[in-house]
Amino acid sequence: MAKSKQKLKVKDYLFEDKRKLKTLVTGKNFDLFIMSIILADALVLGLMTSDWVSFRFDTGLFLLDRLFMGIFIVEMLMKIYAEGRSFFKNSWNVFDFVIVAVSSVPFASAFIVLRTFRLFRLLKYIDKFSHLKIMMDIFAKMVPNFVAMLAVLAVFFYVFAIIGVNLYGGVFAEFATFGSALFTLLQTFTLDGWASAVARPVMAFFPESWLFFVAFIFGCFLIVISFLMTALIQAVNAVKK
Repeated sequence: MAKSKQKLKVKDYLFEDKRKLKTLVTGKNFDLFIMSIILADALVLGLMTSDWVSFRFDTGLFLLDRLFMGIFIVEMLMKIYAEGRSFFKNSWNVFDFVIVAVSSVPFASAFIVLRTFRLFRLLKYIDKFSHLKIMMDIFAKMVPNFVAMLAVLAVFFYVFAIIGVNLYGGVFAEFATFGSALFTLLQTFTLDGWASAVARPVMAFFPESWLFFVAFIFGCFLIVISFLMTALIQAVNAVKK
């Protein structure tokens, strides 16, 4: 009887301990603390990319980065202990766990790219700020339209790349292959020196080629404008709701 009572007391103590710990790790103050650590870590990672700063404070910045990593690991352990199996039923918890696990692997210290994954954890706090949540909701609703725009653009690029290879591939290296033609069209689409570097040299040899470039640019312009108008209408409707 004494042993059974002692076991019950231990179970009650552990249950109460977990309950208090769960209240702590799911509280607003704890969230704010972790968010401040993530922001501080972002500042440290940014300073580590600066040659002038890292040259003078390299050791200090490294120790701070390791300290923040330790805090994130302890946070994960506390949450897993407090919530048990239910921890992994929450998608945000799984997201946090993966980010911390990836950025804490032994070779992550040599690759700042892996360590910067920790900053993505700030996304989970979007729900805490209404304006950010509205923006992300609008962004999520725009994704299907954006994918549709990319699909239409892909077909458009494909057709014009084939035309470009057949018309100008024999003379200009920019249209010699399907891949190079796609890259040239991408340069034209971004308007990055397309007139002087692409269009004018081709027009000097094929005077009528301006029709090709003008048709491509205006076609892309109409596709992008259609997407932007649709996105604007969705954004307005979302704000009204």
